[in-house]
Amino acid sequence: MSASGVAVLLSWLSCCGSALWRYYSNSPNYDIFSTRSTIKLEYEGTLFSEWSAPATCSIKNKRSPKTELRCSSPGIHAIKPIVSGPDLEEERYLSVESSHICFLWYYKAINFVHNLTQIVVLWIYDPENADPSELLWNANEPSL
Repeated sequence: MSASGVAVLLSWLSCCGSALWRYYSNSPNYDIFSTRSTIKLEYEGTLFSEWSAPATCSIKNKRSPKTELRCSSPGIHAIKPIVSGPDLEEERYLSVESSHICFLWYYKAINFVHNLTQIVVLWIYDPENADPSELLWNANEPSL
């Protein structure tokens, strides 16, 4: 699509109240939500009012278009933004597990060509409390 086509589409979307909303976790490499996960919620649009979630989930700031969600019990949870205006947002169903597997891992290999040896550094980290460099798999030292 051309730049002018994108501009027309964005202009039309902004005038007609269309919006976008998303959810994601801290780690770009881990998309399984558990009862210990912080789930980020984001709404992009002008008609946002508040977030709707079941009682077993808590929302940090219900009236903020960007906030955090935590669900204390496993199951399928219906989440949606409540908006003002004629268009309604569809709810989405998030699967939250009660997994006790809370650590991720990756490794870095350092090659020494002069003597054909290798050092392998294994990183084990908690994605909920990790440093950004650990989440991007390029940490040089453990986070504190």
